[in-house]
Amino acid sequence: MSVGHIIKFYREKEGMTQSQLGDGICTATHVSKIENGKTDYSLEIIQLFSQKLQIDLQKESEKFEEIEKTLHSFNEALILNKIKQVESYRRILNNIPYLLSTKYAYFYQLVMLRYWFVKEEKKEIDALLGSLDKVEAWMNPYEKNFLLHMKGWHLIRYSSKKDDHYEAIAIFNKIQIAYYPNEEFYYHLALGYQYVGRQVMAYMYAEKALKYFKEINNYADAIKAESLLLLHISEDPYVDVKPMYNRLIYACELINDNDKKGMLLNNLGNTLLKRKEYNEAYQYLKESIRLCNKKGKVYIHRLFNYILVAVEGHLSSKKTLRKNIIEGQRIALELEEEVFIHLFKLLEYKLEDEQDKYQLYLAEKAFPYFKEHQHFALMKSSLKELVEMNQMNSSPQLTSELLGEAVQLI
Repeated sequence: MSVGHIIKFYREKEGMTQSQLGDGICTATHVSKIENGKTDYSLEIIQLFSQKLQIDLQKESEKFEEIEKTLHSFNEALILNKIKQVESYRRILNNIPYLLSTKYAYFYQLVMLRYWFVKEEKKEIDALLGSLDKVEAWMNPYEKNFLLHMKGWHLIRYSSKKDDHYEAIAIFNKIQIAYYPNEEFYYHLALGYQYVGRQVMAYMYAEKALKYFKEINNYADAIKAESLLLLHISEDPYVDVKPMYNRLIYACELINDNDKKGMLLNNLGNTLLKRKEYNEAYQYLKESIRLCNKKGKVYIHRLFNYILVAVEGHLSSKKTLRKNIIEGQRIALELEEEVFIHLFKLLEYKLEDEQDKYQLYLAEKAFPYFKEHQHFALMKSSLKELVEMNQMNSSPQLTSELLGEAVQLI
């Protein structure tokens, strides 16, 4: 954007015509030529325009020269989770009112899109993604690949459907590193493969992401990538993963990252729960809840795990557990998290040892919901339970259709 474009922006903002701006200074034709960069102009004319528009054109020009550098710094701060710097760069860019009229408009909107991901503002994300989708054809290669990353991330973050995760994988695989050298997307690609059950591919891309995060000294995201690798290692019941998790938990304490620490405690607790090491699992899950904001999906997920291990390990009184389950059901209703409404109902039947009700609800309500909304992991675990129950008591609730699906998934 030239000085002329800055003049035009502020003139239009003030509701002035070219004739009004040029009155007593120069002709409207000359104003038009200056705005379009088609003629030279004297410093005196620029000073007179500045006075009329009540701006400092010299400072505005200096701001413009710094836009690209500031945008890259803003994006880098977001990647590295430097929140104080993020807000500082955002304020600087917010003070450039003509930013969306420059060639950096799409880049700015993409970085703001990433900002809203960090802030977890889904409405802002959806709105900005929708508007950027319409102008993708006019973006440069870097911006197009940036948008691909954000589209894939959106599907990974906000959808539980297996089809959406496959779509995200396809989108990530379109990204051209030559134009978009942000290999962070490998982590999101690893998550996509994890969600659809492609464990080898998930492990491979988690390793690539870890290598990249270490190269750029992004310790927080390196911990996330390592935690994903640990999920795969944990599948082997003969591997003692506690020292590995404790090393990462200590790393979180060193960088004062309680969010990552809570995630690791939750993952380790789940691993020990699967191994029926209930007492230790209970302690890790209890600590993960303590570190969690008592609102939102993360909390309800951890609360469910915490109650589940207490129920299965008989680690708390039924009275206390009933109270905890009621709390979980209340939060699930408030958040309109139907998947957890089903999970807490199943937990209620499990606590009361009502096996017939449990199996009937799982077969007729919970599993159909998991299937319809493509909750892949829950589909697998539900079918496995139904098959095992059928083998134990020859229950008629497990239909041949379900058994056929079980053969495909388990």
